[in-house]
Amino acid sequence: MLTALHTLIDERNEATQATLLKQFSDLYYSGAPQDELLARSVDDVYGAALSCWQFIQQREAGSPKVRVFNPDYENHGWQSMHTVIEVVFEDMPFLVDSVRMQLNARQMSLHAIHYCALNAERSKGGKLNTSKAWNQASKTSVSEAIIYIEVDHHSDTELLDALTQELIAVLSEVNSCVRDFPAIVAKAKAAGVDLGKTSGHHDKAECAESDAFMQWLVNNHFTFLAYDEFSIETEKKERFVVRDSANDLGIFKYNTATRNRIKLEELEPEIQDFITSPNMVSFMKSGTRSRVHRPAYPDYVVVKRFDKSGNVVGGMRFMGLYTSIVYIETPNNIPLIREKLNGVRALAKFEAWSHSGKELNRILEVYPRDELFQSDVNHLYKTAISILNIQERRQTRVYLRKDSYSKFVSCLAYTPRDIYNTELRYKMEQVLRQEFEPLDIEFNTYFSESVLARTHFMLRLNPDRDNTLDEEIVARKIRQVVRSWTDDMHDALIEQVGEEKGNVQFHEYRAAFPAGYRESFGARTAVADIQHMEQLRGDSAKEMAMSFYRELEEDENELRFKLFHSETILPLSDVIPVLENLGLRVLGEHPYEIQCADGRRIWIHNFMLRYTLSDKINIGAVKHLFQDAFSAVWQGRAENDGFNRLVLGGQLGWKDIAILRAYARYMKQIRFGISESYIADTLCGYIGISAQLVKLFHQRFGLEEQTVEQREANVAKIEESLIADLDNVDQLNEDRTIRRYIELIKATLRTNFYQQDENGCDKSYLSFKLNPANISDMPLPRPMFEIFVYSPRVEGVHLRGGKVARGGLRWSDRSDDFRTEVLGLVKAQQVKNAVIVPVGAKGGFVAKCLPKDGGRDAFMAEGIACYQTFISALLDVTDNLVEGNVVPPERVIRHDPDDPYLVVAADKGTATFSDIANEIAVNRGFWMGDGFASGGSIGYDHKKMGITAKGAWVSVQRHFREQGLNTQSTDFSVVGIGDMAGDVFGNGMLLSEHICLVAAFNHMHIFVDPNPDSAATFPERKRLFELPRSSWEDFDKSLISTGGGIFSRSAKRIAISAEMKVRFEIKEDYLAPNDLIKAILKAPVDLIWNGGIGTYIKSSDERHSNVGDKANDGLRVNGNEVRAKVIGEGGNLGVTQLGRIEYGLNGGASYTDFIDNAGGVDCSDHEVNIKIMLNEIMDNGDLTRKQRNEVFMAQTEAVGKLVLNNNYRQTQAIALAYRDCKLRLDEYVRLMRDYESQGKLNRSLEFLPSEDVLLDRRAQNQGLTRPELAVLISYTKADLKEQLNRPSITEDDYISAIASTAFPAELATRFAEPLTRHRLRREIIATQLANDMVNYMGITFVSRLGDSSGATVTDIARAYVTARDTFSLAEYWSKINALDYSVDTHIQEDMMAELMRLVRRATRWFLRNRRVSVAITAEVEQFRDAVRHIAAHLGETLKGGALARWQALYDKRREAGVPADLAAFSAGAGELYAALGIIEAAQQSKCDVHNVTEAYFGIGEHLSLGWFLQQINALPTSSHWEAMARESFRDDLDWQQRSLTVGILAGNDNQTELSDAIANWEEEQAVLVGRWQRMLNELKSADNMEFAMIAVALRELLDLAQASRHQKNCN
Repeated sequence: MLTALHTLIDERNEATQATLLKQFSDLYYSGAPQDELLARSVDDVYGAALSCWQFIQQREAGSPKVRVFNPDYENHGWQSMHTVIEVVFEDMPFLVDSVRMQLNARQMSLHAIHYCALNAERSKGGKLNTSKAWNQASKTSVSEAIIYIEVDHHSDTELLDALTQELIAVLSEVNSCVRDFPAIVAKAKAAGVDLGKTSGHHDKAECAESDAFMQWLVNNHFTFLAYDEFSIETEKKERFVVRDSANDLGIFKYNTATRNRIKLEELEPEIQDFITSPNMVSFMKSGTRSRVHRPAYPDYVVVKRFDKSGNVVGGMRFMGLYTSIVYIETPNNIPLIREKLNGVRALAKFEAWSHSGKELNRILEVYPRDELFQSDVNHLYKTAISILNIQERRQTRVYLRKDSYSKFVSCLAYTPRDIYNTELRYKMEQVLRQEFEPLDIEFNTYFSESVLARTHFMLRLNPDRDNTLDEEIVARKIRQVVRSWTDDMHDALIEQVGEEKGNVQFHEYRAAFPAGYRESFGARTAVADIQHMEQLRGDSAKEMAMSFYRELEEDENELRFKLFHSETILPLSDVIPVLENLGLRVLGEHPYEIQCADGRRIWIHNFMLRYTLSDKINIGAVKHLFQDAFSAVWQGRAENDGFNRLVLGGQLGWKDIAILRAYARYMKQIRFGISESYIADTLCGYIGISAQLVKLFHQRFGLEEQTVEQREANVAKIEESLIADLDNVDQLNEDRTIRRYIELIKATLRTNFYQQDENGCDKSYLSFKLNPANISDMPLPRPMFEIFVYSPRVEGVHLRGGKVARGGLRWSDRSDDFRTEVLGLVKAQQVKNAVIVPVGAKGGFVAKCLPKDGGRDAFMAEGIACYQTFISALLDVTDNLVEGNVVPPERVIRHDPDDPYLVVAADKGTATFSDIANEIAVNRGFWMGDGFASGGSIGYDHKKMGITAKGAWVSVQRHFREQGLNTQSTDFSVVGIGDMAGDVFGNGMLLSEHICLVAAFNHMHIFVDPNPDSAATFPERKRLFELPRSSWEDFDKSLISTGGGIFSRSAKRIAISAEMKVRFEIKEDYLAPNDLIKAILKAPVDLIWNGGIGTYIKSSDERHSNVGDKANDGLRVNGNEVRAKVIGEGGNLGVTQLGRIEYGLNGGASYTDFIDNAGGVDCSDHEVNIKIMLNEIMDNGDLTRKQRNEVFMAQTEAVGKLVLNNNYRQTQAIALAYRDCKLRLDEYVRLMRDYESQGKLNRSLEFLPSEDVLLDRRAQNQGLTRPELAVLISYTKADLKEQLNRPSITEDDYISAIASTAFPAELATRFAEPLTRHRLRREIIATQLANDMVNYMGITFVSRLGDSSGATVTDIARAYVTARDTFSLAEYWSKINALDYSVDTHIQEDMMAELMRLVRRATRWFLRNRRVSVAITAEVEQFRDAVRHIAAHLGETLKGGALARWQALYDKRREAGVPADLAAFSAGAGELYAALGIIEAAQQSKCDVHNVTEAYFGIGEHLSLGWFLQQINALPTSSHWEAMARESFRDDLDWQQRSLTVGILAGNDNQTELSDAIANWEEEQAVLVGRWQRMLNELKSADNMEFAMIAVALRELLDLAQASRHQKNCN
């Protein structure tokens, strides 16, 4: 820095001046710290040096020169941020100290100070001689001090001027002291010599000691500041103290006294005593602080003169400051003082070697020096002994002393060292200020190894007030403030918890509480808080303790709340919302950090609160409720919302509030239409009603012992009270809310509220089993049962369509309306489950606290935990089976019958969770065991089996087979939704090597391959399927045809290639990703395969908002825009039902998602049913678990075949119904009406056509679409399953054999006997039979027969089984199925339709001819073989036109490739119905069946009965009644032809030719035969056949038949 300064000086000054300035600057900055210089700019350093150089050029000798200013560039050429002080004066001691003292007195902070000495020679006028050397002294030079100081910036010129004058005055005082110092020292020496001379009134020792003291004083132990002399004069018998100012030296010379003469008697007695006392040397303090050297109160050493009589006649006063060595030197070396100490020891009379003697010496050794000088022996003795008696105990002692002139009070305070701090010292100081109102207080603190700390206060008293001293009062007050808060805490601890525990806790917490806490709270409060903190210390799992209380002085709605938290401070943003939701307004908060002795930290948060909902709170009543509630919210066991206001206002516990909150959440899910916040406000607005609602719940489900009648009566009483209270409810919506609560509580059947976990604690979740039938205004359809699960962590719902129901549980992301999602799914599940034993069920849950950190693992862990809670909650309210007996759940009051069947499955988000559910079921001993959830590790892996995709592919194959395309041998174009990593999409796109996947998309990518090579792309799709977590990005792009690619859905736009334009018929050059997907969905392709998630097709009449899939609103298309020939719905909800219908009416082929992907649920049901059986076998000890698992897994392939066969048959049934419906729409309409009238069907809910739409369909010759028929077939099967579960069906040995068809053949054979004991045997039989009837006979079969025959469903079923097996329906049906892709589908369907008609008529025959329940086994044995015989010989037995029709149809089918036996049977199906009558006639006539057959067909031909039957069949039916009449006509004709046959054969043996028999008969019945022939001629000549004509003709035929029956029987 100095180098740079020199350079600048050289630049700005001529050489001579520059040399001087460089020499001066070197000297000037020689004492300046280098770091301060470096921090300043060189310009400012230069300016300061130049300024000072100019400042010192002129100074008057003997006078100080001071400048105080604020340098700036404009006025001074340099600047400083601070005010600058420059001083030049003769160099002498104390200059810098004294200047600094004065600045400190003005509380001016010093920022820089440096000093140098200049050996200056000046002219008489004071001008500096610059030609002389400054660094060496000479005889003519004077050493001058130059001082440079920077202080806080002050711009007040008056202040700067005043400071200048003060500094000049201080420097003058210093000059005066220093100048007279030698003279004062000489006076002191002389006084000592005089004192040493023996006086008659003072002994020699005292004189010598006084002399020694004066010598000690001048020996560098006293800084002399002033000297004066006084004398005592007597005038007129009055004594005066006279001061002789001529002898003043030092400061006394500079500062003259106000009075030089005063009467002795006017002085205070103490002062008089001090002046006239015989002490040769006395000590006192000055009342004015020194401005020289140290800012202390100077000491006076008074040396007295005596006359011969020993009276004081005068004296001299030396004023100054004891040097620092005095305060560290042993007092035993100080003359006079040592004698005082000896005097104290003499009074104490302790042996020098004793403990007390040594301790006294120690006390005196460290005693404050000023006190040793000022105190007399007696006072010292008294004080020292008192200190000695403390005996190192933690006590507080106070000692006061007033000086002789009453200018000062000295206070010695001994306090425990461990509690001493600035705060304590300040408190003691405040006591002294209050007692004495001093002008000034200074203090000094002494610490040693002692347990006590000593504080010495020196008070400068105000002479204008009464300074009477009461030492005891002052001491007591100081003890009170020093007694410490910690001491009080110690006493309170011992009082509260006992001495031993109290001492332990005291040592742990004695220094733990910060000053802020101690100021705010008393020791007793701390003791209570310590107990809370000890709870945290004793329980490592406990993170928080709390205290809810009210201060005595506070209003009744004002409260305090303390939170105790280990280690870390609590964020207020987390705490305050909890308190506000409890109805509290936070007025203030103070955190306190408690640092325990063991290093632990505990934070105490003290909240000042006000309750906002009431003016008064009973703190005693709500304390524990509040603390429990806060803890529950904080720990996540309760939610933080407005319902919590009921804790304080309604005095409800958090679990009771959880009941109300749970029902509110359920209201939200069932679309109550009133917000949750409004519900909470309502409950808080009517606190009494809220409490009554909780009481209603507890009365309905509480565990108190009472009869059902008592419980119902008590519930009714509370309900009546609630209804009465509603009169006081103002708002309609509030009334609705409360009524809804009452309704929901009454609709609740069971709850787990009172159950406890394995630790005996309340469960963290609630489950309510509800009866939706008792809940008004809820979304349709209503399930039979519903379980709602609520907790702060998870919410969920499980909907069941019946007692035996199953369906998957999905992890939903729709927190606001997951029930709506589940309801839509359960609706689909209901119809999907038509093929299996259980009816539809579905569940879903939402995880409400998913982690934001931790990645996928943390996300999945939380989802699994929520799933486990959900499963447990479902089982909590479900009955169990133990050894076949129903065991209700513990601590659950049931308001419904036994209900033990609960089965779940995987769904979206829970694909891998089945093992988790099964583990819970097994651990709980649930009777389903690991059959509770299908698809676990010991379960059928749907993805590995590909069962869902294969099932949907069955639908796709049927659609294309109807269109003449074989998907397994012919290339076809496909648009896909999904990716190869998915189960349904991936498996589906590997089910044919001829798939040409032209486009596909998922949520990330769009895959486009305009002209794919099916052979090349199939292996690549297979590779992606086997690659874990693959995406379209992993597809080998080299295999994509020209113009294709893989595009991101996040792209701004996508370029459309020429090939894409051709393939998808796009005109634009660029499309946004969503628009490209739209074009793909509308593309003219063969198949759209949905294997993804989302809804992509709706009807043109639907809004996107109706669909419930907002994410895909931007790309969804209408059904009439889809040009794909077929849609395969492997995934759920890809198309809305209205979209399917619109697509179907537009010529598209599709069923529904629940039909296409039913394979998954069917497979799961097989899994469950097999496990139920095998588990029972295992429980009986006939199989080990390992063996059971082996047997079970070995059935995988067989189960897959059963499932696919079910899919095949169901889609076949829909296809046949689609064909049939166009001809007989009225039957389907009547079926829908019947279901509606029974409350089993809501047409609008299922999107089935209204009457107006049906009229339009009839006009356009359209029937129901495939999707509509899919719904109807599912309803039909579901209804039949329920109605067939009757003993007459399930306990019939013949029918019950159908149960084995639900199991793999190997299993059914090996475990035939256990199968008969299957716990779901009745349901399985009913299910299998219902599917069998509908799949073979069609949707309207039972309804049609019921209407026409009046028979019950069970009678129809028994008759059907008889007819089915009589005509070997299954055998011939299988033969038809075997012709897939061999013959035209229409030919297959024609043959099936003929078989259906045959069995339907045969069923009706059995119903009409067996008025009591059909004996199935006997009837089948009676008819089957004979039917086979008749069917085999139709070509021989048919006559005339019937034979010609049969032959033509037979030949046609043979040409089409139908095997001969099937062609023959199917061609004659229309005639085979007669076989039943023929066989019956053979038995009645006791004739050979063959002969009877010939006679039957012969008489038919002879009487033109075949033509007549054709006329009956051709009758148009405009109503149901006409259709029933036509059925009756056919039955009558059959009966009459059979009677005619019997009559003809009567009286003829088997050898008689048929022609002869007919001729004989005709001869006998000539009149009646003639009438019939005339009737026929009239009928044949009529233009239109009418019902009346047929009825009359049948009457004529009846007469002929009855007459014929009178013939004798054949021999």
